[in-house]
Amino acid sequence: MVSEVGFGGIPIQRITKEEAKSVIKYAVENGVNFIDTARGYGVSEEYIGDALCGIRKEVYIATKSMARTKDSMMDDIEKSLRNLKTDYIDLYQLHNIKDEEALKQVMAEGGALEALLQAKMEGKVLHIGVTSHSLDLLKRYCNMMCLKQ
Repeated sequence: MVSEVGFGGIPIQRITKEEAKSVIKYAVENGVNFIDTARGYGVSEEYIGDALCGIRKEVYIATKSMARTKDSMMDDIEKSLRNLKTDYIDLYQLHNIKDEEALKQVMAEGGALEALLQAKMEGKVLHIGVTSHSLDLLKRYCNMMCLKQ
């Protein structure tokens, strides 16, 4: 179960590593157990990884990537694992699927979804998600995922 309040990692790229560590530890000590970041959030993954050393098991980590191909997503998953100093990520998301072209690309053979499914089978990713600002695209993604299973 995740906390009602989560920690969003985008703003910590504007503070020092030590400040980020202090803020993250404070959040976790006060009940926050869901931490969200992304490959595109600058040093956010690295700062979060440093802050969670020794308390990784207490939190759920979500990150995401703009990668659209299998190879680039596999690279990003490995970078995220290194930056976050963990051997698994609770939720890895396809980031900002904003149009039909991006949806088709990630879902196609050789697309980013293949890398996420492989990482899930290997235990590197526990859950797969998608982010978008389009409800219609999210519905299409969900329908496409149902057909794949």
